[in-house]
Amino acid sequence: MRGHAHGHICQLADQLEHVYDTRSWTYRTQHHLLLDLGRRFTTTPTTPAPRRLPAMPAGQCCNNAARYAHARHEHGLVYAEGFALDVAGAYLPHAWCVRPDGSVLDPTWQNAPGRAYIGMLVADRRLWPVEGGGLLEDFRRLLPILRDGLPQQALAVYGRPL
Repeated sequence: MRGHAHGHICQLADQLEHVYDTRSWTYRTQHHLLLDLGRRFTTTPTTPAPRRLPAMPAGQCCNNAARYAHARHEHGLVYAEGFALDVAGAYLPHAWCVRPDGSVLDPTWQNAPGRAYIGMLVADRRLWPVEGGGLLEDFRRLLPILRDGLPQQALAVYGRPL
């Protein structure tokens, strides 16, 4: 997984870093941010699915994951955002939840064995989406993070490093 997903994000970072002069910023693009702070996750056949995972609308993964993690925050669920491998084998922008043991809980896509995820675990709930796109897609919210970096304690460290 590291080779394919890591290579995909590196390619996107290389393509976008010359669009704007961001050399003085903490992160030149959201892809550089993911390469520096991202973690990797997979689902496995042993990842237990909750008994009653509600059906959540396709195409709204950021809102779905944020709502689900918020409703179950006391169980240690954290909102995650980055790229996920879809059933066709393409890495797409996506959001999901992660348990304290590092296992994925995806309220939008089924937890299919072998599905791969690379992303940031956003522990600071103030950064979770309320409506609309996720943190990596909302330029108004992303710009200060790319320029200045993330606040301390904004991320959790479940999962495996890239």
